Amino acid sequence: MANQHSPVFLLLTLATLMQASIHCNPTSSKLNEILIHIRARLDLALDVAFVKLKTCKPIEDSTRESEILANATSEATKHGLTKEQVETFYKAQMEANKMIQYNVVDLSKTIKDSSNEINLVRIRTQLNELDAKILPLIKPCVTELSSSKSTDICLEAVSKVVP
Repeated sequence: MANQHSPVFLLLTLATLMQASIHCNPTSSKLNEILIHIRARLDLALDVAFVKLKTCKPIEDSTRESEILANATSEATKHGLTKEQVETFYKAQMEANKMIQYNVVDLSKTIKDSSNEINLVRIRTQLNELDAKILPLIKPCVTELSSSKSTDICLEAVSKVVP
């Protein structure tokens, strides 16, 4: 897991805060762009959770996680990243998605499920499309977040929300 001041941790923290409808104004268009895609990816976790509830599938899906990691890490060098960087990023993404899914499952115990049909194949296609947009943005964003000025700005934004 990334340490609390690493660029990957800051990026995921900002995305998580955006998921919670807390607005942060990133300093660059690349950072803003990746945060939008990360948030869209996290939004899809709700649909995945509903599908898993309806089909009685477990939230933990090591086969799917392995597929995601294999696809993402195979693209790493094309975007100037190491496999380890991409793996760290996507493992954190998957953990954030699972946290959202577990919350949905917990809520479903007290709230009746929507009757809308959700297509898991469509969701996976959307996730793959978002991954193709996210991968090329990781390196420029990590580079930007590695500068002390950007890190200070992000830490200040995060500290206003997270004690």
